[in-house]
Amino acid sequence: MPNRRFAHSRWLPRALLAFVLVAASLVGAAAAPVPAAAQLSPGGQGRPTEATPELQILREAYALLLERYATPLDPAALVAGAEKGMTGALHDAGVAEVPRGLTAPGNDAAQQWRILQQRYQSLATRYGEVVPPRELAYAAIAGMAEVPDDSHTNFLTPEQYQEHLRWSRGEVAYGGIGARMRGPQPTVVEVFPDTPAERAGLRPGDVIVAVDGRPTADTRLDEVITWVRGEEGTSVRLSVQRAVSGQLEELTLVRARVRVPFVEARRLDDLGYVQLRGFPEPSVVGAVEEAIERLQREGVRGMILDLRGNSGGRIDVGTRLLSRFVPDGPIYQAVDRRGHIEIGSVHGSRPLLTVPLVVLVDEGTASMGELFAAAVQEHHVGRLIGVTTAGSVAASVVLPLGDGSALQLSVEQVYSGGGALLDKVGVTPDEVVELDLVELRLGHDAQLARAIDYLHEVGAVPAATR
Repeated sequence: MPNRRFAHSRWLPRALLAFVLVAASLVGAAAAPVPAAAQLSPGGQGRPTEATPELQILREAYALLLERYATPLDPAALVAGAEKGMTGALHDAGVAEVPRGLTAPGNDAAQQWRILQQRYQSLATRYGEVVPPRELAYAAIAGMAEVPDDSHTNFLTPEQYQEHLRWSRGEVAYGGIGARMRGPQPTVVEVFPDTPAERAGLRPGDVIVAVDGRPTADTRLDEVITWVRGEEGTSVRLSVQRAVSGQLEELTLVRARVRVPFVEARRLDDLGYVQLRGFPEPSVVGAVEEAIERLQREGVRGMILDLRGNSGGRIDVGTRLLSRFVPDGPIYQAVDRRGHIEIGSVHGSRPLLTVPLVVLVDEGTASMGELFAAAVQEHHVGRLIGVTTAGSVAASVVLPLGDGSALQLSVEQVYSGGGALLDKVGVTPDEVVELDLVELRLGHDAQLARAIDYLHEVGAVPAATR
C-alpha cells in the first residue's frame, strides 16, 4: 500500500512554500495501476483508442479521484470542476467568452467521462494556439482536484512534483528571497539570515502589497508566493508597507538560492528553544533529540518546541518523534473510504524531556504538526501556546501521472488519538496568544515571550508541588 503522509499542501501546486512559506506535501507512492474507470475508451465502449497524451493524463486523474479519494466523489461534480478549470485558464489567457459545454445529470462514471473527454477535445481544438493542450489538461485536472475542497488534494505539474520530491528528501532549497509569510494579507513573519530579504531590509510585520506591479489584495497567499519566487539571479520588485510607519516603499531584490534547515536550536538564557519546520524524513528526529539532550545537559530549566509554520510530513517520522515526548497510547485514528478504522499508537515510549515543555503553534501549523500538538495536549505532557492551528489534517498519497506530473489526494480521514475532529477545525491551544505584527517588527514575539514567562512561572514552583 502507498505510504500515507499527513502534510498540509493546499498551496503546493502553485509553489513549494518551503521558507517563503513552509512546504507542505509529501511523497506518497510509486505509480499505481490505472483504475478500471481509466480504461474506458473515449467512446465508452472499453475498446483501445488512440488518445492524445494529454487526454490520457486527464483520464488517469479522473479515475484516480473517483476510485482512491477518501470518500466517494460525484463524477458529474468532477466534470464540472474540470470545466471550471479549463474556462478559467482560457479567461486568464484572454478569451473573454467561452461557449458552454454539454452537461448531463447522473453519476455514471463512463457517461461523465465521455462528456469531459468531448469537452476537452473541443476546447483544445478551438483554442490550442491560445492555451496549449497540455496546459488545458492541467487546468482541468487542477479544477477536479478543487472539487473536494480538501487541502490534501492537489495537482502537481512535473516541475512541482520534482520540487516536492526534493522537499521529501529534506532538501530545503529554492530560488527566492528568504522570507516566510502568512495571510490573508501577505505579511512577513520571519526573515532568514544572509538572504536577499535580509539584505533588502525586510522585517517581520512588513506587508507585501504588490509584486512586480501586481496588487496582492484579494490574491491567495500561494499565488503571491509564486510571484515572489523564481530563478536565481532574476529580479523581483516588491511594494512593501512598513509595519511601524505604514509608509509604502519600493524594493528590488535579486533572487538567490535559499537554504533553511528543518531543525534549529539555541539557548534563550536559562531555557532551551528548538524550532521544527516539518517532518519530511527521519533525520529530523535525530536532530531534535540531539538538540534537546544537549540543551538539557547544559542545564536549561524548560524547553520550547516551536511548531509555528510546521506544515506536516510523514506519519512514521512524527510517530517516532512523539515516542520521545508522550507515553504509550493512541496518537491518531484514520478512517478509509470503506469505513475501516485504524488506530495509530506509540509503542515503546522513551520520554526525552526532564524539564517542562511549551509547544508553540499558529495558523501555519498543519497536518502532522497538528497531530503532534494534539498528542502533546491530550497526553498532558506540555502546554500549547499560540493560536488555533490550520485545521488541515488527512492522510494523503502523491501518485505520479504518466507524463511526470502527479496527483495528491486524501485516502483517509484522520482524527486525533482521542477522537477529536481536526480537519477544518484545528487544535485550540491551552493558552491563546495572538502574534502582534507591529510588536514583531520591533523585535517582540508575543507568543515566544509568553512561553518564556510560563516556563519561568512553572520553574519557580517546587517540583513536589507541581
